[in-house]
Amino acid sequence: MSDVAAPAKRKNFILRFFAIREIGALIPLVVIFIAASFSNPAFASVTNILNILRASSYIFIIGVGMTFILCGRGLDLSVGSQVGMAGVVLGALMVWGHVPTWIAVVIALFVGAGAGALNGFFITVLRIPPFIATLATYYGFRGILDGVTKGTPITPLPAEFKILGLGSLFGVSYAIWFMVLLFALGTFVLRKTKFGRYVLAMGGNPQSTRLAGIHTDKLSFALYVIMGVLAAITGILYSSRFSSAQPTTGVGMEMKVIAACIIGGVSLFGGVGSIVGTLVGSIFLVVLDNGMIMAHISGYWQQAVVGLIIIIAVVIDLLRKGDLMKKE
Repeated sequence: MSDVAAPAKRKNFILRFFAIREIGALIPLVVIFIAASFSNPAFASVTNILNILRASSYIFIIGVGMTFILCGRGLDLSVGSQVGMAGVVLGALMVWGHVPTWIAVVIALFVGAGAGALNGFFITVLRIPPFIATLATYYGFRGILDGVTKGTPITPLPAEFKILGLGSLFGVSYAIWFMVLLFALGTFVLRKTKFGRYVLAMGGNPQSTRLAGIHTDKLSFALYVIMGVLAAITGILYSSRFSSAQPTTGVGMEMKVIAACIIGGVSLFGGVGSIVGTLVGSIFLVVLDNGMIMAHISGYWQQAVVGLIIIIAVVIDLLRKGDLMKKE
């Protein structure tokens, strides 16, 4: 009996292994990493790996907020503009207003929370669909940036501010340490707390969640505020790293973040996703870009490759739901 059961157990294990959503991004990530390492030995160097992780951290920090929003059946297209706005507010306060660094950082975080609250208000109070509401604020926030700065970077920022983006602990960038901390916190909240379970329930079946007595509007509003704070943190780290507040910071970042989430197995239809998957998706995008450059392939091709990967990820998600080719 045991001889017959053993192959069946192995088969079930393999099926369960490949059913894990994160595997869809993890396997290509490993393949690309190995291929790039053979193509250019410098790719696998400690220095380059740390650079990859630091670049991934900016996508991942926002990706954590986007994971919660997508799991709750929402969407935020304005995160890139929020990143730029937080950085410009920070730079303007420190350079033009001579505000102490720590006060400017706190105000920038509140600005991010306010931007997220505005999105939440449009979506939960005015009942504007998330796509339309955040598309409007995407243009609105970016227009404010361009109007205030006239497209000119705010520089130089105070020397003591640079430590956030350029400093390190044990040779590892602060941005990476923050990514690790946020990974642990985000995973715990999504999987082990009522807040996380309510978000997944709301994304899976909003009507049943409301009937269960959960205030879905308050929950959605909170998600967009958290998203705004995380976008502001990314804007602060960006400004610190480059010692300037660039009005173009964050342009196109919303697409990278959404792509990282989808590639990592977060469902566009709500109710399914993980912080692990978003981390894998974030690293995947940076490794792909870095590997193509080191292989002397034009970085412009990355967009085409990522687009193809997103289509594949969405098709796989539809297959899992059984909605592909379904007729009304």
